[in-house]
Amino acid sequence: MPDWAGEVRTRLSSLQLSPTRESEIVEELSQHLDDRWRELIAGGASPDEATQLTLAQFRGGDVLAKYMAPLRQAHAASSVTLGAPTGSLLAALWQDLRYAARMLWKRPGFSAVAVLTLALWIGATTAIFSVVYGVLLKPLPFYEPDRLVALYHLAPGFGTRTLPQSPATYFTYRDNARVFEDIGAWSAANVSITRNGEPEQAPALMLSDGMLSLLGVRPLLGGLLRKEDDVPGAPNRVLLTYGYWQRALGASRDVVGQSLAIDGSSYEIAGVLPASFKLLNTDPQVVLPLRLNRAAALVGPGFGPRGVARLKAGVTLSQANDDIARMIPLIPEEFPWQPGLTREMWQGVGLAPNVRPFSEDLIGDISRSLWILLGTVGVVLLMAWANVANLLLVRAEGRQQEFAVRAALGASRGRMATALLSESLVLGLAGGTLGVLFAQGGIGLLRRMAPVRLPRVDDIAINGVVLLFTLTLSVVTALMFGLLPAVRFGTLNVDVLKDAGRSASAAPRHHRTRNMLVVAQVALALVLLIVSGLMIRTFVAIRQVQPGYVRPAEVQTFHIRVPPAVIRDPQEVARTYEQIADQLAHVPGVATVGLARSVPMGGFSGAAPISVEDRPMSGTPPTRRVKPIGPGYFETMGNPVVAGRAITWTDIHQTAAVAVISENLAREYWGEPSTALGRRLTGTGSDGWSEIVGVVGNELLDGLNQPAPTIVYWPMANNRDMAYVVRSSRVGGPGFLRELQQAVWSVNSNLPLATVRTLDEIQADSMAQTSFAMVMLAIAASVALLLGVVGIYGVIRYIAAQRTCEIGIRMALGAQTGDIRRLFLRHGLVLTLGGITVGVGAAMFLTRMMSALLFGVTPADPLTYVAASAGVAAVALLATYLPARRASGIDPIVALRSGM
Repeated sequence: MPDWAGEVRTRLSSLQLSPTRESEIVEELSQHLDDRWRELIAGGASPDEATQLTLAQFRGGDVLAKYMAPLRQAHAASSVTLGAPTGSLLAALWQDLRYAARMLWKRPGFSAVAVLTLALWIGATTAIFSVVYGVLLKPLPFYEPDRLVALYHLAPGFGTRTLPQSPATYFTYRDNARVFEDIGAWSAANVSITRNGEPEQAPALMLSDGMLSLLGVRPLLGGLLRKEDDVPGAPNRVLLTYGYWQRALGASRDVVGQSLAIDGSSYEIAGVLPASFKLLNTDPQVVLPLRLNRAAALVGPGFGPRGVARLKAGVTLSQANDDIARMIPLIPEEFPWQPGLTREMWQGVGLAPNVRPFSEDLIGDISRSLWILLGTVGVVLLMAWANVANLLLVRAEGRQQEFAVRAALGASRGRMATALLSESLVLGLAGGTLGVLFAQGGIGLLRRMAPVRLPRVDDIAINGVVLLFTLTLSVVTALMFGLLPAVRFGTLNVDVLKDAGRSASAAPRHHRTRNMLVVAQVALALVLLIVSGLMIRTFVAIRQVQPGYVRPAEVQTFHIRVPPAVIRDPQEVARTYEQIADQLAHVPGVATVGLARSVPMGGFSGAAPISVEDRPMSGTPPTRRVKPIGPGYFETMGNPVVAGRAITWTDIHQTAAVAVISENLAREYWGEPSTALGRRLTGTGSDGWSEIVGVVGNELLDGLNQPAPTIVYWPMANNRDMAYVVRSSRVGGPGFLRELQQAVWSVNSNLPLATVRTLDEIQADSMAQTSFAMVMLAIAASVALLLGVVGIYGVIRYIAAQRTCEIGIRMALGAQTGDIRRLFLRHGLVLTLGGITVGVGAAMFLTRMMSALLFGVTPADPLTYVAASAGVAAVALLATYLPARRASGIDPIVALRSGM
């Protein structure tokens, strides 16, 4: 193979290139000549003939003046352009990528910065996309999941809450539906499983017959629950989930037909479900028949099981809602009314269908946060793109002589653009490859930081769809930031060669693109800072809310369920709860003990239309939250009784018709809490009027960012699942929970503790989504600000370097150091103010979409906008001052010599 380097150096000797530039051009042209030589060999020429023809084409004229026409004539004659192989498109692309990789390898500093910048944010975007795909976009693990729908109701007259099914609606729809293949119902519960003589509380699913078949679930062992299992009084049969079968029964394959003690009764094991089975966000150990009682079904709004249906092929959600609307009037024709409910009241409820995709039951309101988070990372990715584009523009401006030589040797504009895009593609692919590794670590971090309620965490992973997204992102990003230098420097005049070896101040138009990129970076950084600031202010506002309890870290909560098989008499159940409370109070360190059907933010307590005796009204009474409680609840929570008294054990044992109400409910009707004492109210389905004996402070039940509902507290009666609240300085200490369990077992050894959490943990869980979004947005905003600062610093420093000669002339003519600094500070200030102006306008528009995530602050909060703008301006001016200070310290003599 001929040695082309000597020939190329001879032809370039008159150009007075620097050694570094000459070496780069020699290497590139030698590669092009070698490619041409190989093409001629492949066409049948001998090695000598190929060498002579290649040299003849290269020597077609003087490099500075005569070679343009001869080489282009040779190109027209042979249909071959030096530097543009005539092989297949893939072969040409491979050659360009190979050469681009070599060129980037020779600039390790530039390449490392560009690749690392891309890798960090391609990796971050990939990690967030894996969460979005795993949680929101990945199909549910059921047969034809797109045809599965959740059945709910809207009840405007009953309040704004979406209602699930009642036995009456379930049976009516199952008997009369036209658009569903089948309808099922389910609910979650806790049961007590006794093994080896010791009970343990376990989560369970209660499913109607056919529910598993509707979902397309097949058993791993044995069979599924049968239709005859789902009727009251049927023999007890249970299904085991795969995890419980593995953990508790050692994956024994002969478990089918064996018995298991659940809630004090014996259940036959009917089968084992596959490892893939998981119903929405539940984690059950066992699956039991739901056993809705048709004979006890009543017309009226209720909070029963959730409904699921499979649409017939081709049926839409609109048609499903229409079919439910057709069946709603059939409900009172088939079932009796709830006590106290009239036809007028039922019509006032305004029950309407709300059929929606089954996947929405799983996703809930987390989707908004995840999409905002993905958009945020996308914004930061754009800023990283702008930084890399700036780097490539700077690099391309330094290669103008090389591009001119290429053009002089016959390379077309498209050919040079392809070469530049190849370098960008290599950077993008390298950044994407490294980004996948970063994403793998980022997913683990996201799992640890994610809210406890984030669904489908196990589905978050790097899979084929995520890898395809990363590849597409890498290629598209590379082409986007590669287009700028390709368009800008794709065509150059060979007169650039005459200026080789001399530096001059770049024309202002040369900086226009970089300036626009910096303005965009500042604007995007400001948007993210404003969004992050709004979330921080939301978090602070939530923390300042009075929740209706004090010092939550000192309150231990747990549930105790008393099954009928353990204690059948309801009065004995109440006495058992009282005895347990008394034993818990004697545990060392316990200050107070209370009971309630649910704890704040720990589960829905219930709701019902409540009528007030001296306030008659037509139609359905307004819906209030109702909460059965026992003595000590308000004292333990630290919620003061502002008027009257609390509920006592005497009220419970004598089934006294009394009630305690929240302060906001008392003020709604009577203005002053004390005026409510002695008044009477009743709820739908109750036996009569109850006297208000006390008024307590407001209590937040649904989250710190939700308003305090109006609540009616009834004495607990016939409640078999109650939550204990225990205030103690020993909460979280060693052995404390064990002592509480022993206190419960001293009353009844068949009652395990369930849902054991501190009130502080429950509160943190309720705030987890807000705190997760706040932390992630704050990290993104910080990095965005850093990228914006780097962008401004890089542009000002590059302009200062380009204007070195001008600075020397100005200083030689008498310009002072302050004048030079102000020159560059003015330029940085213009860029910063431009970015702030654009950023404020964009933030005013974009923050409206996150208003549902805010609390105690508006999307246009002026304090947040002013603080974020001031912060961006301060750090941007600092980034401008540093290169300005450096430029003002240049020796005029050195500066003038650099331009010669």
